[in-house]
This record gives sequence, C-alpha cells and structure tokens, in this order.
Amino acid sequence: MEKILRMVFYFLVLTIPYTLYPIPCCFAAGFDKNSAGTASVQSLKIAVDARGVALGEAFSALADGASALDWNPAGLIKIKKQSLSFMHSPYLAGTYMDFFAYAQNAGAVGSWGVAFKYMNYGSIKKTDSSGVASGGFTPYDMVANVGFATYITGFNKEPEERFVLGATGKLVRSQILLADNTVSADIGILFPYFFDNRFQLAMTAQNIMGTLRYDREEYPLPLILRLGSATKINNYFILTADLVAARDNYPFLAMGGEFKISVRKTALFLRGGFNTRAVTDISGFRNLTFGTGFKYGTYSIDYSLSPFGSLGSVHRISAGLNF
Repeated sequence: MEKILRMVFYFLVLTIPYTLYPIPCCFAAGFDKNSAGTASVQSLKIAVDARGVALGEAFSALADGASALDWNPAGLIKIKKQSLSFMHSPYLAGTYMDFFAYAQNAGAVGSWGVAFKYMNYGSIKKTDSSGVASGGFTPYDMVANVGFATYITGFNKEPEERFVLGATGKLVRSQILLADNTVSADIGILFPYFFDNRFQLAMTAQNIMGTLRYDREEYPLPLILRLGSATKINNYFILTADLVAARDNYPFLAMGGEFKISVRKTALFLRGGFNTRAVTDISGFRNLTFGTGFKYGTYSIDYSLSPFGSLGSVHRISAGLNF
C-alpha cells in the first residue's frame, strides 16, 4: 500500500503543474461547464478504437494494443510482439476521423509505438462581408504520436507485480483558414495487478501542455485526466470504469462491460457501456454505447455504435493485427 500511495504522489507531482500551464486568465479555472469551448483541437477528446468506445470510453486500464497510444501509453507494455491498429469513423455533421498505430515489444526495456490521428471537418463555403461566395476551405486536425512504456519498479518480480510508466510525445497541427502547430505529451501509469491478477488501476494525464493561436488569441489543448480500472470477473466477462476530467468541461463517469465467447482460436465479443458526459446538453437517446468484436488468431475486427440523440449516431470500425 505504501508503494501505491508513493506512486500516486509522484503522478500528481508530475501532472498538477501542467494543469496550471499559463493560459488566459478567463480560462484558468477550468474543469466546469463554463469552460466549454475554451480549449483548442477538440478532436483530441474524440476516442479511437471501436472496442474502447463500445465500453463507454472506459478503457484506460484495459487498452492492450497499438491503440493504447491514444488511451494510456503504459498499456503498450501488454503487447507481446507487434501490434497494428486501424480505425475509420464517419463522425457527426459530415466529418470523419481516421487513426493508425503501430507498436512493438522491445524486450526487457519495454515497448514503443507510433500513431497518426486525422480529423477532417468537411468542406465549408467561404463568403465575403456581403454574403457572396468566395471559395471554400477544409478545416482539419492532425496528431502524430511517438510513445513508449517501461517497467519502473520490481525488476526482481513478475511483470504483473510491477508498476509501468508510459509517455507519449505528440506533434499537433490544426487548420481552419490558417494553420498552427504545437507539441504536447501524455503520461500514463499502470499499477500492479491485484486480487490474483483480476484487478488493475490506471492513471493518465493527456495533452499536458501546448497552445495554438487562432487569429490573435491563444488557446490551450484540452488537458484530460483519467483514473481507470479493469476488473476480470471471470474468464468470460470484464468490467471497466473510468473517471474522466477534461479542463474544458465537467468531469464524468464511464463504465463498460465485455462478454467473451471463445472456441479455440476464434472469439466473439459483445460489449456495452455508458458515460455521463454532456448528459443535459442534447436531447434524445444518448450516453449509451454498444458494440461487438470478432477475433481469429492474430486478426481482430471491432464495431461500435454511439448514439448522440438529435445529432445522430457515430459508427466506428477498427481492425487489428497482433503478431
């Protein structure tokens, strides 16, 4: 228990200073509804990997493939050899997102990986002050990540009994009419397994620095803090939960469950989840997620459905290869 408290303390020491990263005074409070819209590159908050989304976006402790680079870089340590992950998602209002990641186990030193995330906001007509059309523009966000995970304690113990540190450096580019670039980073920790390797905790801090200039104003990236858990109820069912706090909105709770049916090299997954994010912001059926997955040997494909009430629904399809 003493070691756990020590690691929590170290994590807070590393991350809290970045929550106070210099930004305009009117945004300094953060973590409440009044801060909505005050952070740039909102696509950094849009989840990748259909499996994690189907679990209500409670995935920071369970992420175990190349897509962990976008959830919790410490999760890269779970890769046995190599991992590829692809995702395509038509999003709301004619936008879409693509994601690609590759990661590799590097032996005793840990694992490393690279990822690329692209959000296209569609074509927008440009008009002059008289309302006359004068061409168009296509806003987009682009993020390139390089990350690693390594054991930081208990080198004479089994891997399941060690703490894992993960970190990601990222280049962020955003364009509306003009483009701007910045650099940022993520930090993640995986705690040792508890209760006969059935329970694990995770902590992450994402987008801990960086600002982008739009016209004459600078806006910070959306700092996101997560405390997550994954509980293996039995060989067929896993329960996940995340507490998530983004600097530009209220904190929210996410929970999900994954049921597995397996026969030899083949496995079928049924998933469901919910979260309390933006519960009162839109009307209609929302905040519940559903999904399924299929795995054969080293290949996997996953699907998720996220209803957004009157705004419509978002479908995600992910493909993975772990070899």
